[in-house]
Amino acid sequence: MNKLKYLLFILFLIILAILGYVGKNYYDKHGGSSATPTVTPQPTTITSATAVPTPKPTAQEPETEEIYQNGNIYAVYNKPTAETSFTLNQPRVIYSIQNYHWNSAQGNESSGTIGLKDQDGKTYGPWETTGAIGQGGVPNAYWTCYPNLELPAGIYTITDSDPDTWSQNSGSGGQGMTRVFAVK
Repeated sequence: MNKLKYLLFILFLIILAILGYVGKNYYDKHGGSSATPTVTPQPTTITSATAVPTPKPTAQEPETEEIYQNGNIYAVYNKPTAETSFTLNQPRVIYSIQNYHWNSAQGNESSGTIGLKDQDGKTYGPWETTGAIGQGGVPNAYWTCYPNLELPAGIYTITDSDPDTWSQNSGSGGQGMTRVFAVK
């Protein structure tokens, strides 16, 4: 009986390793790599609570870098249990923000909005997002907005119009899974 338990445990570890490899490759190919996004919006300075359409791309794409991300390839759950915040140590132009909504393999019928709130309570956005397919063909799992907005140094909390489907896990510290890109 102990031999059977041992073999089942080894099989379980092999399956986890395969799923981790497949999940990472899928994540890298479908929005999970640190590749530069390909849409360049016009700058905006909107700070109202009304959703702002995603700006139209321009011919010139800025060079960007990922300044924050808390995603991982492990099983996720809905509804963050902690605020999703990041810190800017200097002023930065936030080019894009991408939130992950796997929603128990259901995804969403459409994508929603993403916004920001600074440590003083000032809000930026929210901005309409573009949805993209997630792992396993899940519809609108990746929500991406392009604020192209310069923010001063400070602590910013990311807001999401559908926190009940926003993915999180212990690897993200209970925060909603997100990626933030800034212009270099």
